[in-house]
Amino acid sequence: MSKSVCETLLNILAQAGVKQIFGMTGDALNPFLDAIRRDGRFEWIGIRHEETGAFAAAAQAKLTGKLAVCCGTVGPGAIHLINGLYDAKRDRAPVLAITGHVPLTEQGTDYFQEVDIRNLFQDVTVFNEFINSPAQLPRVAEMAVQSALTLNGVSHLSIPTDVIAQDVPGNTIGREFLLPKALVMPCPRELQRAADLLNKGGNITLLAGDGCRGSREDLLRLAEMLNAPIVRTLRATDVMEYDNPHWIGGIGMLGTPQGLAALNDCDTLLMLGSDFPYSVFLPENKNIIQVDIKPERLGKRCSVEVGIVGHVQPTLQALQKLVVGNPNTKFLNRLQDQRTKWDARMDQKADPLRGKPGRIPPQAVTRLACDLADDDAVFTVDVGLVTGWAARHLRIRGTQRLLGSFNHGSLGVAVPAAMGVQLLDRSRQVVALAGDGGFNMMMQDLVTAVRYDLPTVFIVLNNRKLGFVEVEMQAAGFPKYGTSLRNPNFASIAEACGGSGIVVDQPDKLESALRSAYAAGKPYVLDVQVNPDELLFPPKIDPGHAWGYSLAKLKEVFIEEETH
Repeated sequence: MSKSVCETLLNILAQAGVKQIFGMTGDALNPFLDAIRRDGRFEWIGIRHEETGAFAAAAQAKLTGKLAVCCGTVGPGAIHLINGLYDAKRDRAPVLAITGHVPLTEQGTDYFQEVDIRNLFQDVTVFNEFINSPAQLPRVAEMAVQSALTLNGVSHLSIPTDVIAQDVPGNTIGREFLLPKALVMPCPRELQRAADLLNKGGNITLLAGDGCRGSREDLLRLAEMLNAPIVRTLRATDVMEYDNPHWIGGIGMLGTPQGLAALNDCDTLLMLGSDFPYSVFLPENKNIIQVDIKPERLGKRCSVEVGIVGHVQPTLQALQKLVVGNPNTKFLNRLQDQRTKWDARMDQKADPLRGKPGRIPPQAVTRLACDLADDDAVFTVDVGLVTGWAARHLRIRGTQRLLGSFNHGSLGVAVPAAMGVQLLDRSRQVVALAGDGGFNMMMQDLVTAVRYDLPTVFIVLNNRKLGFVEVEMQAAGFPKYGTSLRNPNFASIAEACGGSGIVVDQPDKLESALRSAYAAGKPYVLDVQVNPDELLFPPKIDPGHAWGYSLAKLKEVFIEEETH
């Protein structure tokens, strides 16, 4: 018995383990949605904006490493997927995007909603194909799924309206998925060169990127052998629990002073699974060893003495057999003392009672949100100042996870990412941390969270402005302009969508409000009125930035005088 294009495609997705599909139906996707209805193996998640679906699918793929699927119909529907798909691309997450297209007979005629969809998706994908005939579908769809999973990227299938409803001939070519889980072993010669550098001793630092995920024990074992501090990138925040004594701190603009010192004061730096983009924070004139699965990344950000192609875990295991240990404990102990002092400072910053009515410390919000959460909670964090508060004040423990748009850097990611993660497991606690700017962008899908009974907690750090943009402008010497926001009552919007919400403007009410939200069991928005003047300082103040900030403040004074 022949099967339709849609039925065949669903069988392929089921074989790949897909259980949920995000999208907005209409036009070319109507036959696909009807096939999902009749199939019974899939949960269709009907979102209010295709970008939500792409971000949600990306979050699922990032968390699990499994294939996630999103859909958009002809033209504008497909275009709306692009931003969320770039988030998946930049974080190497396996996502399949299925889009409709205008009829074959009308292509090239400037038909209604026609766009150059192949070129539109070319840069964001590892696999990008049209389905021009039903007979083509099985093999091409299987190739799309395999490419997404083995290359850790985005695949795209576009199906015209006059193809998607047809039947697939019974003699079409199909094949089994080939999804090898091979580990790339490092070259013995390069491993020995790396071990020789590490065996010279001195001050040794490990830099852990997201490529260290799943290698916690081996990473910690090597750090113990070398008496080395481990510095982390933002994406690697949840690779190890915050309280581990080797887990010294972060790097970059959102890092910590001890993390910066661990890089600047080391003799040898071992970079593991990181393509950290800000070269200015990487040390110069050091012995640097870089380990990465992608050879083109070796030496891309800084001068490297030894480059090793391989997965992090087998590299760490091989190095443990070659290093002789490092007796130097002074370097690690000094940084641990520095971290203790830093933690005490951050504890003071995170005290909610240092705030005033309507000006709750944002540090207190993120710290309490983490401290009161379950040991396996997932936090999704938006882009902006809230990223900094999360980087500095979330003290990850247990199997807690942190997701965000850390490479693509797209505002608005927290809400859809939280929904995607929550749909994987409605019993797991999921907390979205968003600024008011990011929340404003994607809050239309609160109604989707209600529709699918998601017990997600959405915390809005509401400072009534685009805070990080304002900091950027002032650091460059510009007066703040165009960054203030006139916000609705986010709690009222949650209630209008069928969820619950509350405005928190009293510091002494913050903890009880968080406890109520966590216990609610349904979509809950905390609209927390945070101090708009709270500053996020980098671990080291650049004199140029300090001068720029002072200059900006002077300009604001003169502008205010001129307008009165």
